[in-house]
Amino acid sequence: MTTHDRAWRPPRNLPLHPGINFSSTDVGGDIGGLVFAAGSVVAVLIGLPDLAPLYFASMAAGLLFAWVLHGWRTR
Repeated sequence: MTTHDRAWRPPRNLPLHPGINFSSTDVGGDIGGLVFAAGSVVAVLIGLPDLAPLYFASMAAGLLFAWVLHGWRTR
């Protein structure tokens, strides 16, 4: 195996790229935030359709928990 057969690696002294930072993405609590959240869920479910039952079960459990918590806090 020669040096040309190995995969190319960058030198160690190069600065690292910071990558994508979602903390700098401005998503407010308005319709734009809802579209972003719904679009993210749809994109994941399209890419990983086997997770759909888990998603719907967790959504139902979350809604049930919110309903119970709301009832407990308002009495």
